[in-house]
Order: sequence, then C-alpha cells, then structure tokens
Amino acid sequence: MKSTLALAVAAAFFALGVKATPAASQNCYTVHEGYFAVHPNGENKGVTLNQHNQVVYGKPGTPIQVKFQACPSLPGNWPNEDIHVGRILVGSGCLTIDNPDSATEPYFANVAACSSNTSPSGAQTWTYGTSDDRGVVYWRGPPNSAGHIGYMTFDGTGTPIVSKATRLLKIGCDKQCVNFSIVPQLD
Repeated sequence: MKSTLALAVAAAFFALGVKATPAASQNCYTVHEGYFAVHPNGENKGVTLNQHNQVVYGKPGTPIQVKFQACPSLPGNWPNEDIHVGRILVGSGCLTIDNPDSATEPYFANVAACSSNTSPSGAQTWTYGTSDDRGVVYWRGPPNSAGHIGYMTFDGTGTPIVSKATRLLKIGCDKQCVNFSIVPQLD
C-alpha cells in the first residue's frame, strides 16, 4: 500500500515537471523544465534568441526551452514548498543578464557559458516560486535589490516592452514588471 502511494506521488510530481532533490550534493540540479514564457494578455508566449544569443520577443524563431536548476549552496531554497534559487539552462549555456551591475534599467538577457555548477554568478541567479506565488520566475537582481526582477511592461496587459530596432526583451521593475514562467506548453 505504502509503495503504491509513493509511486503515485512520484508519478504526479514527474507529470508536473518536478524533479527530486539529489542526495547530499552541492551541484545544481533540475527541478523544472519547459518553455521560458512571458504573459501578454494572460497567455503564455515564448521568447526566442537572435543570432547573438540575446533574448528577444516578437521576432520569428524557435521559443527557447529551459531547465531551472536549484543550487543548494545558494540561500533561499525551500524545496518542500517548490521555492528554488538557482540558474536557468538553455542548452549547455545559462540565461545571463548582460548588464547586471548597471545602475539603471533596463537589463537585457542572453545565453552565455555557465559560471559555476554550484554557485552561479549574480548575472545567472534566478528564483523559481515565492512565498505567495508558485511557478513564477524572476531574476534575483543586482546587488542591494529586492530580488524579484521580471520583464518590463507598461500597459497592464503583460505585453513585454522591447527595444524598437532589435526587439531585445527589456528586464526591470522601475515602472511595472511581470514575472516570467516556465511552462510545459505555449498558447
């Protein structure tokens, strides 16, 4: 009976894309995977990469698939509550903020070599879930920030703000921002 229940619980977590914590390791490990999404008009829309591996929105391309990896060496992980601090893998690289030390927003993201398998740099540190919201994804932000930096929006519909010529996705919370998500399928 107990083993049947354990198998059912494990199957349910697997179906949701939740992975188990590896035993006694400080290496980052995958807890969620899917498409990296923004939310115009409440929908889940994917972002893509341009020819320079920069994150763009509203340009043709294949939506990026990611793996959120929790890093046990970083403070703020609550795996039993599905709240994680770690990095986001895109292929073999990491989702990275180009200008993490900038005193002004916007920030921009690209895919670059991962800085560490145990403790990613600030430019590569993200959160999954908060005490109030499960499933939301934010960049942890520059030093001395509140730690919940999403993508910029100006009209209340969740439509991302992008740079005009290049369509680079603007990241920041000076005016208004919305969280990212990792979803199994896009709308």
